[in-house]
This record gives sequence, structure tokens and C-alpha cells, in this order.
Amino acid sequence: MQRDKMRALTLTALFTALVFVGTYVVKIPLPFGYTHIGDSMIFLAVMVLGWKRGAAAGAVGAALADLIGGFAVWAVPTLIAKAAMAAALGLMLNRRPFGLRGRALWIVGAAASAIVHAAVYTLATLLIYGGPAAITMLPAELMQSAVGMAVAFVLAEALQKTALAESFAYTTHGKEAGA
Repeated sequence: MQRDKMRALTLTALFTALVFVGTYVVKIPLPFGYTHIGDSMIFLAVMVLGWKRGAAAGAVGAALADLIGGFAVWAVPTLIAKAAMAAALGLMLNRRPFGLRGRALWIVGAAASAIVHAAVYTLATLLIYGGPAAITMLPAELMQSAVGMAVAFVLAEALQKTALAESFAYTTHGKEAGA
């Protein structure tokens, strides 16, 4: 029991760091912020850790990148958007809407979480910069999520062929932890 808790804490910290690095180091500047590949690490964190720990790792890692990277105005919206994105993916993976399984379920879940992510950031942009900026940034938000989905899917498919697959809370093949 104690070993399982330590492993979960260690993996959560590792994914927090991976999200931070993917967000902070790999930055592509945009007019009102930047885009990055940190979302791919959040999608992967949900698959490995489950949605609650994945949401914590994603929200904290990405918000820290905003704070340290000079985008403090985005830290709170990022915290909310990344946690909501992870929760949406986890909810879809848990509920299995329309009887979906495996890769189809993962893709639909990731797409739904990308829409949640874009909605939160669009609302934040609207509140911070106004309507024109929010409309301008929406395609970039959706593109960031799409790239994150693609990178995470490729990484997940590769990692599921290793011994690490047994650590996954969810897989793209429809297996749940312990199944």
C-alpha cells in the first residue's frame, strides 16, 4: 500500500515535470501568448495516472510554466483549462459513450477534452483581451490540442508495447488498469 502511494506520487511528480518542460521549453510564440507540446504530456498523464492525478500534473506543470515564463496573467486560466481538459478525457474514458472502446474511444475523448480546453481559453482570452482576440486565438487553441492529441497518441501506442503498459490507467486498446 505504502509502495503504491509512493509510486503514484513519484509518477505524478514526473508527469508534472514533463508537462512543465513540454510547455516551457518548446514554445511557439503567438500574438497573445504561445503554443507548445505540453498538452501531449497531459493526455499521456491521464492515460498513465488516471484523470485525477493527470489533471493535477497537467494543471500544476502548465501553470508553473506560465508563471516562470512571464505569462502570469495566464496561470489561473491555465490551471483551470488543463484540469478541465484532463477531467473531460478521463470522464469520456470512464463512461465509454456510444459504446466506444479502444482507439475510437480515446480519439473521441481527446477531441472532447480539446473542445473543453479551447472553450476555457477562449473565455479567458475574452475576459483578458476582448472579443476580437478571443476569436483570433481560437484556431490556435484547437491546433495546439490537435497536435497534443497526435503526439500523445503516438507516444501512448509506443509505450504500450513496453513493460510500462502495465502502469497505464487506460490504454488506446481499451484495457483498463488491472483488466
